[in-house]
Amino acid sequence: MAMGEDIGDELLQSNSGAPNNQSPDGQTLLIMDSIIQRLKPKDSHHVREMINQRGLMSGALMMTSALFWWISIKKGGNALNDSDIPASMIGQFEFETLSLVVALIIFLSTFVIVMGREKGNATISNVGGLLIVLGIFYIIEPLLLHGNDLGGETALFASGRLFTLSIMVYLGSKFFFDALLLQWVSSSMLNMDVNISPSYENSNDEGHADEESPYA
Repeated sequence: MAMGEDIGDELLQSNSGAPNNQSPDGQTLLIMDSIIQRLKPKDSHHVREMINQRGLMSGALMMTSALFWWISIKKGGNALNDSDIPASMIGQFEFETLSLVVALIIFLSTFVIVMGREKGNATISNVGGLLIVLGIFYIIEPLLLHGNDLGGETALFASGRLFTLSIMVYLGSKFFFDALLLQWVSSSMLNMDVNISPSYENSNDEGHADEESPYA
């Protein structure tokens, strides 16, 4: 979709010729366009369906993450000898605390990355990269630094639990922030009288494929 001089024509359409309740600025249009191009909703009804689906997936994954942490780390820590795992080099966190720190880092890094991407802000994205590297270090630390002391199997299982928890938190966070962004798009459409609908340009004579615009 072209952006530039015709952005108003391609992104906005007032309903029934009524004046907009709120005049959108260029930054808002760019962020909305970024979200729509990435998630590709078909129309305003599809936006609501996507919000519902991503909200359900986020809730399910977050609950699964909490149960996994409770069973494999909180309750299973004694049986798995988690107390033998040395404290982390950065922060001196015990393994149980470290698992919560890792989950928090993954959640925050996902948020920062999403904001940096949608806003096109290099500084925010840089912070996200720093958080990712810190999280990865915490995940592999038991295996990388304490493998000899703990034994390969114990160290691998410790890092494996942190990795599994991180993946579920990441996916849950991603669905959650996508749902929030879509909810913001939906609210913005109502406030600005913006409608999302597919637009096709048929050019059978020329043999070109149909082109779809997320806004009409």
